[in-house]
Amino acid sequence: MEYLQKFYPYSIKQFDEFHRQAFPHASKSTYNSFEQSLKRIEKIYDKSLPELSLSFLKDPHELYNKLVESDYTENTIIATYTHILKLLKLMDFPLHRYNKFLEILNYNAQKRQVRQEQSLREKLEFLPDFQSLRNVIKSRIREIDFNLQFSEMKHLVLLGMIILSIPMKISSYSGMRFSWFAPENSKGNWLANDDNDKWEFQFGGQNIKIVDEDLKKLLDIWKNAYNHTKYVLISNEDSKKPMTAKEIRNSISIATEDIFDIELNVLDLRNAYMKHLIELDPDLDQKIQISKILGYVNTDRLDLHKII
Repeated sequence: MEYLQKFYPYSIKQFDEFHRQAFPHASKSTYNSFEQSLKRIEKIYDKSLPELSLSFLKDPHELYNKLVESDYTENTIIATYTHILKLLKLMDFPLHRYNKFLEILNYNAQKRQVRQEQSLREKLEFLPDFQSLRNVIKSRIREIDFNLQFSEMKHLVLLGMIILSIPMKISSYSGMRFSWFAPENSKGNWLANDDNDKWEFQFGGQNIKIVDEDLKKLLDIWKNAYNHTKYVLISNEDSKKPMTAKEIRNSISIATEDIFDIELNVLDLRNAYMKHLIELDPDLDQKIQISKILGYVNTDRLDLHKII
């Protein structure tokens, strides 16, 4: 691979800078993911990139197998291999060789998708009925008194936001702020409330009106009696920072176990919601609109939520 010799001495830092120059408008998370993938390569080969001199690119099968033999999850392996393809593009790797890496990635990504879809079908058969989950949450809200501990209230607010509205991805809730703290023309995710008691979630350019009266009541109590910060979700009463994605994830597990007697994650709740909608048989326009809000790439995946 003589044509790559100029890249042999490159360190992670140099490849990172190369990547940033090629994609100057990418997000911080994109830069970080690329860098972390290179660090994984160093770890699984137990050598620095300059020591490897790109030798890990000689055999695409060997590289993938090396990743599989590691302790990384399947999602991490796929993400790492995807970034390796990005690296090949940056170095202007010959197309016929690049395609060999691409074939391996596509093959294993498709295998993963088939397994995930089968797992989803099996899991949907045992997920709680979404309307039942809603009824439990609404009942808890109606029984609220101001002696409720902060942690209990936090768990109820978190599940209420997910179950009594459209359940979004965890990243949508992490860092969410109350809109009355928003600078003009600011971006991000917000919880808005006006003088007419109209509430809505604002996720980037997507606004979702809150129509459930119990959820409105819950949020009103939360902001007036428990949470006086600018962030919608905080981990404790003394916190000045928003809950992280990991804290939200852990809180959902604890809250569902406590309230429903079954541990669920946000993906379980989103899948239960989609199953609920499909059982209601919404028309195609509703499917497309809702699937876009939930982040599905296309409506074909919605058919997986049908239990025959």
